[in-house]
Amino acid sequence: MESKVSKAQEEVWEWKDSLFEELKNIPKEKRLDFIRMKVKKTIEQISHPSEKPDVA
Repeated sequence: MESKVSKAQEEVWEWKDSLFEELKNIPKEKRLDFIRMKVKKTIEQISHPSEKPDVA
C-alpha cells in the first residue's frame, strides 16, 4: 500500500532538514536563542497580521 504525502508536508520536511543542517554545528544555547527569536517573530506576525512581515 502506497501512502500519499502532500506537497505541503514535503515542504515542511525539507524546511526542517535545511534548518537542522544550518544549526547543527552551532552551540545549543545559540540554537535555542535563534529558535526563540524566530518563534517570537512568528507570534508577532500572527498577533498583528496587518503589519508587514520582517524579511531577513
